Order: sequence, then structure tokens, then C-alpha cells
Amino acid sequence: MSKTLKKKKHWLVKVQESSVSWGGSVELTAVLEVRGGAELGEFPHIGRVIPEEVVCHSGRLPGSGDVLLEVNGTPVSGLTNRDTLAVIRHFREPIRLKTVRPVATWVERFGNA
Repeated sequence: MSKTLKKKKHWLVKVQESSVSWGGSVELTAVLEVRGGAELGEFPHIGRVIPEEVVCHSGRLPGSGDVLLEVNGTPVSGLTNRDTLAVIRHFREPIRLKTVRPVATWVERFGNA
């Protein structure tokens, strides 16, 4: 065993909180797609994003692939896609999103060894 062990940071230190709005004329899901959900065995995550249509008031604009953890303090991990969208629709603009960028998969890091 190695004498020096590299201490890894917990994934919670990578959580990003952002406050976003989208103009109100369309639904958020028209400019920021939500994919995944418990029915697929996945966490809800961000799909396609149209950055020209979304205004980020604070934090970093969520990117494609970011895992969605909370919407205005309401946890959405473990919810179905339909339930996650219902939580998003429940709140008025701007909404606060807590997201985390996923770590690279084994294949992305090391290839097909």
C-alpha cells in the first residue's frame, strides 16, 4: 500500500447553486430540458440548454448532463421525470437550482481497455 494516500474531496463540495429565469412566455422545459428520472433508474439531469433564452441571476448556468438535486430547496433526486417537472412548474421565476456535474465514467477516463 502506498505511504501517501491522496485525500479525495466529497462530491458535495462540487454542488452549484444557481438562480435562473426564462422570460415567462414559455415553460422552462422549452429552454432547459430535464431528462432522466426514477422510472429510468436515473437521477433527473439537464439535457439540452438554450443559453440565449435562460437568464442566470446568480451562480453558473447549469450545463447539459448536470444532475439536478434541488429546485427551490425541494429535493428532486429519486423523483420521476413527471414529478420533477411538476415541482419546477409549481414555482414562479426565478427558480433556484442545485446541480452537480457528474464525474467522468470509467470508459471516459480510461477508454475500452
